[in-house]
Amino acid sequence: MTGAGRGTGWGHVVTVLELTGRPRTRDGIASHWTQVDGLRMHARVTTAAPDGAPDVVLLHGLGVSSRYMLPLARELAPHFRASVPDLPGFGHSDHPPAALDVPGLADALLAWIDAAGLTAPALVADSVGAQVGVAAMRRSPEAFGRAVLISPTVDRRGRNPVAQVGRLLRTGLHENPRLAVVLGRDYLACGARRALATAWHALAHPLEDDLSEIEVPVLVVRGGADAVVSQRWAEEVAETLPDGRLAVLPGRSHSLSYSAPGPLAAAIGPFLGGPPPGPDAPTTRQAADSISRFDSATVVLRAAATALHGNDLPALDAVPRPLGPLVESALTLVDALPAPVREQVHRLGRGSEAVPPAELHAVSAEAVARWMVAQYPRRSYPVAIVGSSSGALAHLAAALGAPFLPQTFLLPVARPDVDPDDPRGGMTAGIGPAELLLDANPEVALHHTHDPNQDRLSHARMTYFRLKRRRLGAAFTGFLTETLPPGATLLVADCRLRWPVTRLGDQHVFQFGASRGMPPEEFRSESEHRGWDVPPADEEAPEAEWGFDEALGDDLAALAAARGWRLRRVAFDEPAALSPLIADLYRWWYLRRGRPAQRLLVESFLLLDPHLALATGSVPYWSQFPVEPAADAVERYLDHADPFEEILLTLFPPGTQDVAVAPAKRWRDLLGRARRHGAFLGIDPDAFPRGPGSFGRFHRELAALPRVDPPAPLTLSELDVFLAERTSSDGPPVHWE
Repeated sequence: MTGAGRGTGWGHVVTVLELTGRPRTRDGIASHWTQVDGLRMHARVTTAAPDGAPDVVLLHGLGVSSRYMLPLARELAPHFRASVPDLPGFGHSDHPPAALDVPGLADALLAWIDAAGLTAPALVADSVGAQVGVAAMRRSPEAFGRAVLISPTVDRRGRNPVAQVGRLLRTGLHENPRLAVVLGRDYLACGARRALATAWHALAHPLEDDLSEIEVPVLVVRGGADAVVSQRWAEEVAETLPDGRLAVLPGRSHSLSYSAPGPLAAAIGPFLGGPPPGPDAPTTRQAADSISRFDSATVVLRAAATALHGNDLPALDAVPRPLGPLVESALTLVDALPAPVREQVHRLGRGSEAVPPAELHAVSAEAVARWMVAQYPRRSYPVAIVGSSSGALAHLAAALGAPFLPQTFLLPVARPDVDPDDPRGGMTAGIGPAELLLDANPEVALHHTHDPNQDRLSHARMTYFRLKRRRLGAAFTGFLTETLPPGATLLVADCRLRWPVTRLGDQHVFQFGASRGMPPEEFRSESEHRGWDVPPADEEAPEAEWGFDEALGDDLAALAAARGWRLRRVAFDEPAALSPLIADLYRWWYLRRGRPAQRLLVESFLLLDPHLALATGSVPYWSQFPVEPAADAVERYLDHADPFEEILLTLFPPGTQDVAVAPAKRWRDLLGRARRHGAFLGIDPDAFPRGPGSFGRFHRELAALPRVDPPAPLTLSELDVFLAERTSSDGPPVHWE
């Protein structure tokens, strides 16, 4: 080899260890040499990317060469043109007389970018390479379009040789054993003196001093088992960057580019402009670990699915069925604890579901959709329901023998550092994690909600990301195509409830407050009283938990037309608006089948069970939440309905006394409307609105009622007869199209 520093000594070792001569192309990788400031620099470039693919520069770390980055380059190659240079003194590149410091390496990188003719490529820099990359971005703000910093060194809390050696030894236990061969070869090639001098330069260069000057979007990536780059340091790096976000690969170590190239490529590809990783990516979280077990959409889905299987819903079906009775008993025991302890149990329970913000890149909405359709028996159905959630819809699905697929699901996100009374801080903290999530899931819209009234206890540990499908996706499309024959009906559930939001992006809005008994204007006035700093709303959007995003309607209509299905729509103004109609439908259906219809079962939020309602001959009335407007709605229903002999009523315990919750006395008065017997079901009215034991007692007490033979399934033609007979004045407006 020719060039500075190539005469004798280590230059002969380099000649033996490295391929020399003309550029070579092998396994989709081509070698290129470029003259840069008197030194010949080598780079490996992938050749498999399609025309017009984005340019990405991969930058190696301390002592190694471009060879170390090749596993990642190959993973990125189908979608990016990856260039992997050897910095001066390493790999094929010429050796300058003395080891360059971090600024010197940054200058060499910038000069190589210019000589190679690259225009604002993305940068993916590893370990010490991240220090070089950040220094280059500070020197030339327009050199790179965006950047990924993998395992960025050096943690300022361990900036000394002894600490770094100790951390390297600990993290080495988790590395790919084959990495030792690459390290030995590259370190021998560059020479111990150069490697040690470069390490000393890296220790002396404080990365944090440059971060605040970086103007482009930056993704910081850390392995969860990396002892060199701590979680605290990675978070600090991401937070110091003006446009930074953090992704963590659980269980992975420091050398992600070599030891975990597939998961790393899946995590960074969407950020770099590549396609989303999809539900089969190596990083994808299990669907059951990506949703809340105690959310309206999840419970309504499970309620409909278990009814179609002929089963009830012990412990909300949130645990394996054999454990249901044990969990219900344990929840009952919690009621005996002091109030502060019960509240802490609530916080811990909700917080245990939360996904760490830095792992949102691994959440797949399509994987969640696969989980949803897997809950149902694979058989032919005359009708399927898709769209907004409502407990009343679970009962409609059970009556028709129809699957229900929700458009929305709740992704609980860990957020330990934001006060529940700081909605603006909550919104800001969610922006970076939201970008990770949406990069990986372009088919959804994100509604980030913050409700310091009803969700105070939950907000101490988590925040609410609600995802609405804007496209059907493969899992929903496949399930519907497989189970609905030609001539079947596809029913769109369209809750038209809307809410003021702050628009943060094309797919991202922030919603302050939620539809649980307090309208938006009251939330705003309450914020002035409580001193909440609320971001101003600039538009209205479908309400996060319940509203239907019409973007999904186009896919539903197109699929129905292509498959020869009848497309119908049921539109309602709020989630519980369907409840009077469904209660009357059940009563009509029971009487039509010659069954008694004298017990009204008033359910509450997550406390519902369609199978047991049918098995006990109960007329179900689902109440959205135990608040004053809901109590008023039940009272209006009782005013117009024929009297019931028996009324059983349960109340979902929110855990705190928020401003809208109706007291137990208000509900007890409604029980007095029964001709013969009215009683609370599964709750201790003296403990309400606290008392998590209700989650266990509700199912046990409902299951203990005498059983009856369920009626023959309701047909669509019978549903049409009922709708024709029922007048619009019988309840809240519900439009069937």
